[in-house]
Amino acid sequence: MTNGPELCLVSAEGGSAFMEELLEVVADAVRTAGGRARTAVGRYPEAGPDTVYLVVPHEYFVVSPDADFPSAEDCRRTIGFCVEHPGTATFERNAELVRSLGGAVDINHDSTAELRRRGVTVEHFQLGYTPLWDLWGGDLDSPRDLDVTYLGTAERRRSMLLGSYARELAPLRTRLLTPPHEPMTAARVDFLPGKAKFAHLARSRFLLNLHREQKETLEWVRTLEAMTNGCVVVSESSTEVEPLVPGEHLMLARAQTLGAVTAALAKQPERERHLRASAYEFVKTLDMQVSARMLIELAKSLVAGTTPPPPAGIGPARRLASGVRNPANALAVDTPSFDVRFAGERSIGGTPSARGTALSARVAQRTAGARRSSERRWVQASGETPFDAATQADVDVLLVRRPGEVDPDDLIADLIAGTRPPRRVLLGEDGVHPWPKPRPAQMLLHTEPLGRGLTRNALLERSTAPWLLVLDGGMRASEFLLERLLTAADSEGTDVVHCPIADPLDGLIGALPPEERRLRTLPYLGSGYLVRRSLVDEFGGWNSEVLFEGLEDHLFWQQVVTASRPTTLVQQVLLRRLRPDPDSRPLDHDPHRVWSAVTPKV
Repeated sequence: MTNGPELCLVSAEGGSAFMEELLEVVADAVRTAGGRARTAVGRYPEAGPDTVYLVVPHEYFVVSPDADFPSAEDCRRTIGFCVEHPGTATFERNAELVRSLGGAVDINHDSTAELRRRGVTVEHFQLGYTPLWDLWGGDLDSPRDLDVTYLGTAERRRSMLLGSYARELAPLRTRLLTPPHEPMTAARVDFLPGKAKFAHLARSRFLLNLHREQKETLEWVRTLEAMTNGCVVVSESSTEVEPLVPGEHLMLARAQTLGAVTAALAKQPERERHLRASAYEFVKTLDMQVSARMLIELAKSLVAGTTPPPPAGIGPARRLASGVRNPANALAVDTPSFDVRFAGERSIGGTPSARGTALSARVAQRTAGARRSSERRWVQASGETPFDAATQADVDVLLVRRPGEVDPDDLIADLIAGTRPPRRVLLGEDGVHPWPKPRPAQMLLHTEPLGRGLTRNALLERSTAPWLLVLDGGMRASEFLLERLLTAADSEGTDVVHCPIADPLDGLIGALPPEERRLRTLPYLGSGYLVRRSLVDEFGGWNSEVLFEGLEDHLFWQQVVTASRPTTLVQQVLLRRLRPDPDSRPLDHDPHRVWSAVTPKV
């Protein structure tokens, strides 16, 4: 015997896998409460006499094409399931779209109150424990092979904070998943849907939690997912925390101190165990049945026609959704460029100028002339090698410093003091006149700048190791850099291994895997990678054309993708860089022509 109306929870085709997971949880709660519920993807299924739909407005109506927009009658029998917090652009969008629907529920207290203040009738839906998320089962002695994880879309504020934790988290086994702010429909290295996410949380000791944009409230869904799988939440200070108790169920601290707090907590196993147990016990007391029954009653009132009609027609909602809808397969607009002055298509505005083309040619001619006349000489490493032979990695470091980059001595010291020092460091001083002092690196000196690609290829000729660590001047390295990169290379049989780099202005750069469609629009990957020497030889070294100065690594990553060579992203910040200030390049004067020349035609 059925009980009440049929709730049909609909996700947008091509929308976020996270939203689909959340609606499955709500549907399961409704069924457990004695109601009828099913889920669907795409266009609204045909309605029965007692069908009521439920959607996440800010995603469903924006992601779905105009042809799938429901009728006014279907909207009247639709409940908006609201998940966004005030202080975000998506909340503002949701607040307008929900006015065209017959009813609304919201999982957050702050957004429930704000929607009511704006005249929207909305009920609070309390999320709680669900067996669909629990892959841990409460076993306090189960092994956890990851110390720290983070799950959240990339955003400058959060990425700046994550980069600032690098030193405190360096000794810990860390995995930071920071996918671009795009609909995530399938698993990828930086996005884990469904059971893969819950299994990841069940093997992680701590979850870092940071807010997006201007919001200040606790991310309840992420927090509940973590606690359900025994992962201790360490969050920046938040509102809307109750009934959770800070210090008993989770840890709260200033955003700037989360790295230090987590590192300290990792040394207190009894405190960690108490937090894990208390949080799990508490989450299991959070019952969604009251909210599920409230949802069933709201659906009954929509079927009976006893609720007031929506305050707005579907016309404004259609126009809003159409106006903010992104093209199919649109890329995030805030992924940082690796280059400090050029951001691919975002840097190309207006039309090319004759003056810019002339200046570009003049810079190229100057470099070409320097290549014919500049003195080039090698200086041998001074004294005995400081590298520990017992821990030495079979890796040569290729390090080029160009004008505008900081002295590499500190970086070389970082590498020497690392847990896996390299076989040797080959340093190219390209048009930079170093302070005359002994160095534990073989140096190639160019009296004039000849180009990074040309200098790197000259270092390559001197190299004999099977692996190459490719770095630029002005970087600093974690003592664990080579150890972590080599571990990934050995365990995954990959050709190129890289990691996010902390930048003082852009946060994390180079934090995404290589993707052909993204490389076509933005040079978001650069140096800071470990690569097999055989692959570099196969590619013929690095591009050294004068016109492409500044894009040598971008072209390298294009070749990697085109050749379908395996790569691994080690999701821990093991490098940071000081902000370089490169000399004038052809790219800076004529970006249209240079970018067009390096970008493959479709």
